[in-house]
Amino acid sequence: MRPFIFILILSFLSASSVRMLTYNLLNFSDDDNREMHYITILESISPDLIIAQEIIGQDGFENFQSDVLDVFQGGQWSGAPFINQSAQQDIALFYKQDIFTYINTSAINTAQSSGTRDVIEWTMVHNPSDLEFNIYGVHFKASSGASNASQRLEEATILRNHLNSLPIGRHFIVGGDFNIYSNSSSSEPAFNMLTGDSDDNTGRLFDPINRIGNWHNNSSFSDVHTQSPRTSSFGGGANGGMDDRFDWLFVSENILSDQSSMFYIENTYTAYGNDGNHFNDAINSGNNFSVSNDIADALHDASDHLPVYMDVWFDDLVYSDQGIVITEIMANPSSVSDSYGEWFEILNVTDSSILLDGWSIKDNGIDNHIIASDNEDLVIESGQFFVLTRNGNVSSNGGVNADYVYSGFSLSNTEDQIIIMDNDGAIVDEVHYTGDWNVSNGISMEVHDALSDNSLVENWFASTLAYGFGDYGTPGNSYEGNLSIENQNVNPDQFIVYNLFPNPFNGVTTIKLYSEKSQRITIQTFDLVGRELHDLEIKYIKAGNTQLQWNGSNYVSGIYFLKISSPSTHIFKKVVLVK
Repeated sequence: MRPFIFILILSFLSASSVRMLTYNLLNFSDDDNREMHYITILESISPDLIIAQEIIGQDGFENFQSDVLDVFQGGQWSGAPFINQSAQQDIALFYKQDIFTYINTSAINTAQSSGTRDVIEWTMVHNPSDLEFNIYGVHFKASSGASNASQRLEEATILRNHLNSLPIGRHFIVGGDFNIYSNSSSSEPAFNMLTGDSDDNTGRLFDPINRIGNWHNNSSFSDVHTQSPRTSSFGGGANGGMDDRFDWLFVSENILSDQSSMFYIENTYTAYGNDGNHFNDAINSGNNFSVSNDIADALHDASDHLPVYMDVWFDDLVYSDQGIVITEIMANPSSVSDSYGEWFEILNVTDSSILLDGWSIKDNGIDNHIIASDNEDLVIESGQFFVLTRNGNVSSNGGVNADYVYSGFSLSNTEDQIIIMDNDGAIVDEVHYTGDWNVSNGISMEVHDALSDNSLVENWFASTLAYGFGDYGTPGNSYEGNLSIENQNVNPDQFIVYNLFPNPFNGVTTIKLYSEKSQRITIQTFDLVGRELHDLEIKYIKAGNTQLQWNGSNYVSGIYFLKISSPSTHIFKKVVLVK
């Protein structure tokens, strides 16, 4: 449970995702012939912040604002104060003023000679979350050859040193036209300077999609190439077809963590208009399967670069002090399939009853369920455990007595989220588990102190008590409860073999069975290649629940299979012996 947060506002502010765009506009000053192309492109992408390269001076900066952005979405856009960089082309930042607030602009003196440019730094605030971060606009030295690569290394070194001087934990995005041909440490050392591991990694840059390699004129990277969408010569710029990845949005390491207050949304990084089928070709040649013909034509005619965008999530969520805590999670049942056996448990830690109607269950993806009941109010009393399941049938869900059955929500076995929101949309409690939490097959995760921080893996434990058909957990009870197969109101099949415990094990493991009648059973042991290892074991069991032991002390470490048979059926169980 997160520490209690007292909400000072009544309205709910949902978490924000914003679209960041970098675009080399190709020598834009006041080009009436291309302005409608930009508008067409921006209407399709719908960005919230734009890092623009090749703006020609103050006039180009003002004209892009008035003739493009104000026509595209009038009254919504502002430009960060423009710095004339005394270069042939300049870099500018435009942003939606209801989403961002501008704080500061400064130049990083990366320009070392004619044809090189300063990097521009902007300090911005995301208004809903009040998070401050940095944006950097880059346009490195162009053209191939050792001399140009050397100048790019100089620019990259100055930029990396500046980024290394930032406070640890600072969020930043570096976007622009880097003119880097590959990740070769010999022919293009600038790339390793920006992204390589060093003694100081504060300013290390990361490619959100990790598509690193020799991308120049390489069809293996055809889907991320950004230059050139043209093969004909007109209006300036390059015309070699799609064969270079010059345009990037790099991020600081913390933006790649979904535990951060600002993070990259996976699978949103896009070289816009590149469908991967136009290697060394014009972007509008033939069919384009990612954009319409009109947009492909606009991309072709507007610039010799494609725009690149990605979506970034900011944590501006509102939390509610409702006193409901997620206390147990069964994400990976074994006795039945996930679609029947998943469940989780919540606890009312307050001294009052709480009405759950209208609340919702969701994750960070598309799973979402609104809690509702047709018959009566859903109330969780003070100190009461409440079990929410995917299936309410005790005979098929593994033996769980459900207080509520949900739909449209499921749990991954390795990494997922449970987010509970009240009917005002505020988060009541949330748990984000990952592969590091060791979600075990057939064993629930449970907290032993309901007032501890359940966002931390160290506060979760593997359940040690069996329930229902033999999985381990205490649905609807304290972790110290006695809920087990003996007192569950279930209707098992004639002969059931539950999960073995412990498993993996060292020496001896326990086999739990249920039989409706007294009968003879047999146990056979096989290795991985199907060889039976010793004589048949014959056991006589009484009706009801029985516990037997399997002793592996005479075997070497490894995987074995037990064939447990009754006169009417047989069941295989895998055991893992570890010595």
